[in-house]
Amino acid sequence: MPVIEVKLSDFLKLLGKDLSIEELSETMPMMGVSWEGSSEDSFSIEVFPNRPDMLSVEGLARSYASFMGFNTGLRNYKVLESDYTSIVAEEVRDVRPYFCSAVIKNIEFDDSLIRSIIQMQEKLHVTHGRKRRKVSIGLHDLKPIKFPVIYTTKPPEFKFRPLGERSEMTLSQILSDLPKGVEYAWILEGMARYPILMDSKGMVLSMPPIINSEHTRIDEATDSIFIDVTSTDWKAMNEVLNIIVTTFADRGAGIYQVSNKYPDKVVASPNLKPREMNLALDYVNDLLGVNLTHEQVSAYLERMGYGVQFEEALKVLIPSYRTDIMHQMDLVEDIAIAYGYDKFVPEIPPIASPAGEDPLEIFCRSLRNLLVGYGFLETVTFMMTNRVKLFKKMCLPEEPVAEAENSKNEEYNIVRNRLIPSLLEVLSLNKHHPYPQNIFEVAEVLILDPEEDTGAKTAKRLAVALCHAKSNFSEIKSVTISIIDNLGIRNINIEPSDITCFIEGRGMNVKVEGHLIGYAGELKPEVLENWEIEMPTTALELDADALYDILAKCRRRV
Repeated sequence: MPVIEVKLSDFLKLLGKDLSIEELSETMPMMGVSWEGSSEDSFSIEVFPNRPDMLSVEGLARSYASFMGFNTGLRNYKVLESDYTSIVAEEVRDVRPYFCSAVIKNIEFDDSLIRSIIQMQEKLHVTHGRKRRKVSIGLHDLKPIKFPVIYTTKPPEFKFRPLGERSEMTLSQILSDLPKGVEYAWILEGMARYPILMDSKGMVLSMPPIINSEHTRIDEATDSIFIDVTSTDWKAMNEVLNIIVTTFADRGAGIYQVSNKYPDKVVASPNLKPREMNLALDYVNDLLGVNLTHEQVSAYLERMGYGVQFEEALKVLIPSYRTDIMHQMDLVEDIAIAYGYDKFVPEIPPIASPAGEDPLEIFCRSLRNLLVGYGFLETVTFMMTNRVKLFKKMCLPEEPVAEAENSKNEEYNIVRNRLIPSLLEVLSLNKHHPYPQNIFEVAEVLILDPEEDTGAKTAKRLAVALCHAKSNFSEIKSVTISIIDNLGIRNINIEPSDITCFIEGRGMNVKVEGHLIGYAGELKPEVLENWEIEMPTTALELDADALYDILAKCRRRV
């Protein structure tokens, strides 16, 4: 998930409040972002993929001001009419078919705004734009552009001067020689002609989705810009444009409409009118298990930046930059955030049956609490994985596993039968964080079992991975014995293990009363290299079902 860097002084200027980083760190996560740390003059947050409108300091300040009650309700953005036009040629239909645009004026570019816009553009490209394949964005100095702008295609030998270059290059040279061309050439692979954006006098603005032209470079002297968005998805394209123009508007800039002339229609953009969605009060209360009034629901929605009208039912006005609202459920989620997750009290529903919380789940919760007490960090990973992660990267021989039929994704096409690979994947994705990284998970795996009616059964496993400069076999052995001992289980037998993911002589099998309940050891350098982990790592995996059964037998004996 994308992490953005925010300059504190710039954020507070947009917010219009004087708050400390300590106050921000306590309150900001409550609105649905993850606090990633801070320095004296800046902080970092992780934005979840459903909220691309918060990928800029402007969008973050807007959402935070609403959530904290500083400026609640729907933000209204005015789009001014203009004579600006663009022409979308027929030949782009089979290349990159969709195009929309806007003009922004009265911009006061400074270092903070330039950094914010570059960061937002980059994060939108990676997330909503699927690394530019689905959506790509171009920002251009308006002054040299002669309208109408023409979105068309050109052959590989067509030339223009790319951004940052001193001379013209052919389109094929751009794809093969420039870093941006090499990075994104796969998007245009196999095409005989490439998309080009140019003005009416023939000046090239950009080669979407690869690179802009040097002729429309933006700097601190720029006060008006032309924004283009090209895409393979109509909805995503317009969502991205709305996010960008409202970001500039929050800095006091003016938004001007552009008429985009397709071969069969004319579409003006941007369209910042809010969408409407009806919301039933009973639906909200039933889902959340609360008893809110219309007035309370309206207030919570306004704290999340919505407009609310009440006639016979609640009519919610959804901002144009909120791309994540597709169903009433999404509105209920925002109401829950505004209400406060800390105010919800978990309880077992009063249903007419003898059912209760599964004793095994109670035991697993106690295991989690125990491991948190060791100072380990809990992770939650996907149960679906693939053979490369489960076997090849672990240097383990392949074995039968449950496989998804007609899988559409090679990353997730089998169900895991062990937990340690999932923990190593977490470690490989968090190399930029400080060490030690000592993590655990208590979760389900799927074991093939011909004696079961379905041919397979789920099983609970506990896994721990210790990753730091001094991690070794003695440490993981001590942790393993300590966990079992703290559960009150005696008669532990430690035997050498021949599991091939561990260094020879530094792996062990754990047995209780002759039954194998787990294994642990120091991972091979080859395994760590496969996962691109640069620190010594040890791991253990225990059968939580077996531990629970052993404790149950002990209690019966007593």
